[in-house]
Amino acid sequence: MLIMKYLNNIKLSLVAAVFVCTGTVFTGCEDDLTISGSTDKLETVDGVYGYVRSAAGARELTPITLFGDKAGTGHLFFELTKAAEQDVTVTFKIDKDALEAYNEANNTSYEMYPVDKLSLANGGKITVKAGEKKSASMELNINAGGTIGTTYAVAVSATTDGGATVSTNNQTYIYLVKPQPTYPVRGTARDIKTLCFVEVNNENILNCGEYTMAKDGTPFFDVVSIFAANINVDSETGRAHIFCNDQVSFLLKNADQIIRPLQAKGIKVNMTILGNHDESGMSSLSKEAAEDFAKELKAYADIYGLDGFDFDDEYSNYSENPSPGFEERSSANYCRLIYECRKIMPDKLLGIYEYLLYDAPNGSVEGKSAGELVDYMCYGTYQRYAKGREENFAGLPKSKYGPYSLKINNEYNGGWSGFNQETIQDLKDAGYGLQVFYNPEPRTFSYDHYFTAVSKVLYNDEVEWTGKYYNRTDFTSIQGTKLAYESYLGEWAATSSNSLYIYIDEDNNPRWWDWSGSQKFNVRIEEKEAGKSYYIYGWGTYPEITEKYPLVAEYDAVKGYISIYPQVIHEGDAADPETWEVHWGTYAGSGANCYWRAYPQYANYAIEGSINLDGSFGLVGVGNRWGLDPYHEVDGTLVVPHMDVKYHITENYTLVKN
Repeated sequence: MLIMKYLNNIKLSLVAAVFVCTGTVFTGCEDDLTISGSTDKLETVDGVYGYVRSAAGARELTPITLFGDKAGTGHLFFELTKAAEQDVTVTFKIDKDALEAYNEANNTSYEMYPVDKLSLANGGKITVKAGEKKSASMELNINAGGTIGTTYAVAVSATTDGGATVSTNNQTYIYLVKPQPTYPVRGTARDIKTLCFVEVNNENILNCGEYTMAKDGTPFFDVVSIFAANINVDSETGRAHIFCNDQVSFLLKNADQIIRPLQAKGIKVNMTILGNHDESGMSSLSKEAAEDFAKELKAYADIYGLDGFDFDDEYSNYSENPSPGFEERSSANYCRLIYECRKIMPDKLLGIYEYLLYDAPNGSVEGKSAGELVDYMCYGTYQRYAKGREENFAGLPKSKYGPYSLKINNEYNGGWSGFNQETIQDLKDAGYGLQVFYNPEPRTFSYDHYFTAVSKVLYNDEVEWTGKYYNRTDFTSIQGTKLAYESYLGEWAATSSNSLYIYIDEDNNPRWWDWSGSQKFNVRIEEKEAGKSYYIYGWGTYPEITEKYPLVAEYDAVKGYISIYPQVIHEGDAADPETWEVHWGTYAGSGANCYWRAYPQYANYAIEGSINLDGSFGLVGVGNRWGLDPYHEVDGTLVVPHMDVKYHITENYTLVKN
């Protein structure tokens, strides 16, 4: 009979769509609500109904992972369809019968987690206050004790003492519980930690786990941060709360497939909290609001198994006339929030991203300085070295500061413009404890060469890439092409991004002609000096020239790039008067004065590129347009060969292996 109580439900999907989808982030539209009578609006529902919900927007059957002998925590609350007219006392209980009913109704066979390892805070009692719709959250304590690798379930149901009717179909919430081994701790302690912020709107954090140290195989990254969830004002309650967009939501919903694999390798996974264009922000919360927001952060950490949070106080629109619960912006308020987080999450990482001095916590709270409360802080103006900046923050030692953050994406010429090994060496010598990277594009570039350049200085070690990468929503990897000297050897089909010709007019002057279309040709890249340089044969549409006189390309072992500089590819001689002296270089001048200048005088101009993960690669002009030119200078005078030559020049090329 008790089981029948849970199965005998009237399901109204319309109400579910209106009700349940109004929650944050993952609130599941699959949850149905049982009410008396049919309606299309909640306001017209006869009576007040309540249902059990999980904090942090977790859908039913969200897994909570227990690591080794560590306990876990669920966070449940009770929500009403309408504001309570009087205080409503709610009693939660751990309910094996409810799980049996769920299994029978859904043809599942979840095993109840050992009940003697479960408890509810405050005896399971909580109150929805008069005039409000939601209770505070209730902690479900889950102690270690299950079998590692087994998936259990915990069902919690609720009853009320009056003032509301519990929705029959939503009187229970079920978490899954997954005991796992203690995730590993890096065997070799490192004085300088590495942190990578990953823009999850575009990239998959799993890619950060594919870079390892050559000596012991441990991960290159110590911490990976999900960039980013937001702090926003809840339009219904007016309080600050966490908002997750679709991409962050996808990642948290699939934490077992995306977060856990990194943790299993010993990488800590944080979530960045970022301001989002309203008055809520890390620097505007009152004491009570800071306590409340810290509790919500803890619910996210507990339910999704996060190792901590990074705070980035950008993009909040702070108000000069704050709403209730908010105060004028101050570093002291920010410090208060970090204090409240540290108080209830003593074992979680708390990191700060700052690029203006008031974008970070400062001062002290209850005798604890900002520097004591945080685990680390980083300077966020990329490619700039902010030595000594940590002195602006109370109690912050160098060992907790990262003064040199590197943005490593295509915006910075393939990810590494501004990088300086001497700066990395100075950072190490000065005693700083953090090296930060932001926004890698691992689906486009392989970063092992870059990371090795850092690692050789910091750790006297190289970084290896597995050769695998993940698209944003992938749970399984794709085999990519590694950057290596040998990768460029062979035959390639080259395509130019546009075309541009020069031709000789009736007065023997070179003129511009035809800006349209692109050209295709095949090239052959052969070894010149092993590991250092190449010959490139067949470039362009005049193979009778370029098959005889190949270009020389250089290999950059740090970047993994191939570069072509201005050069003379054929010295003039009497045996070949038609082409005489052939240059590959950068265009200078205009009209009748256009000509090509030769290496090494203008060696700062180049085209360069690298192998993409799909095996193709692009050459991009760094400077002006490029091409092959059969003109030459004699005593400062432009000499034209004895043939009219049209030759394609351009600055961007795509090459695909034949």
